[in-house]
Amino acid sequence: MQQSPCATPLIPIFGPIATVIVGLLVAYIAWQQWKISQAKLRLDLFDRRYKVYDATRTFIGVALRKTNFDDSDLFEFYRATSDAGFLFKADVVNYLKEVSTHANEMRLHHELYHPTPASETERVAHINAVHERKQWLIQQTIAMSKVFVPYLDFSHIR
Repeated sequence: MQQSPCATPLIPIFGPIATVIVGLLVAYIAWQQWKISQAKLRLDLFDRRYKVYDATRTFIGVALRKTNFDDSDLFEFYRATSDAGFLFKADVVNYLKEVSTHANEMRLHHELYHPTPASETERVAHINAVHERKQWLIQQTIAMSKVFVPYLDFSHIR
């Protein structure tokens, strides 16, 4: 069998072109995989951050329902938010400490006014302290969104 004279010169031309096309396809696929991995990273980060937000919301709800909440409720909050330093900037970490502090102070004052302190003035002071902390926690049911929104907002993601 004899090849036509026209077919022989085309092989050296199409070989490099095919190699370039395959290389471009491989580069495109690699770029798409990189974009997918970036999106997955953002989604995983969102998921972990949302768990901290949800644990905070849950703990505030428990503290408001049970002024004298259990240590197990507090430890669950600490466990669920222990990674916050790796996931958020200092503003959220400080906010979580503030939530914990207000809830613990509310519980302490609640425990102190029940065994009837030495004076009525002292009792009223503890009741007022409980009320102030509880009011702060009630405000956090709405205000906490502002603290977490910069980390959970998807509006800036393409």
